[in-house]
Amino acid sequence: MKVVPELTLKDLVSFINDTEHKYHTAHTVLCFAIIKRIHRRVLIGHRFGEIKICRTKCLVVDGNHRYIAYSLAGISIDEIEGTSSHCDVVKSFNNIRIDETNDWDMNCRINKKYCCDDFLDKLD
Repeated sequence: MKVVPELTLKDLVSFINDTEHKYHTAHTVLCFAIIKRIHRRVLIGHRFGEIKICRTKCLVVDGNHRYIAYSLAGISIDEIEGTSSHCDVVKSFNNIRIDETNDWDMNCRINKKYCCDDFLDKLD
């Protein structure tokens, strides 16, 4: 298996703050552990589902963690059209916070399986 450098919080925060992002978000916070896992996995060759984009608002409506991880890795991600609610407040990715303490997948019964790489073999 290909060995890749581990993403650090400092590198992620720098990327988010210092990059002009193609899209916006409605989120105020993203999970470091999720971005770190996705980033490592795409660098070793795994690909995950497309992100949904509301083109009228230039907004990622589904796939914010994947968008950041793929962008950071310099890998393009497939996009499909999505819709945005009138409640979505459009924000720049440059202004989001990173939750470095909690692993959101670990705390979610449905997503806990994504914390280890065992499920990856089923994707190939």
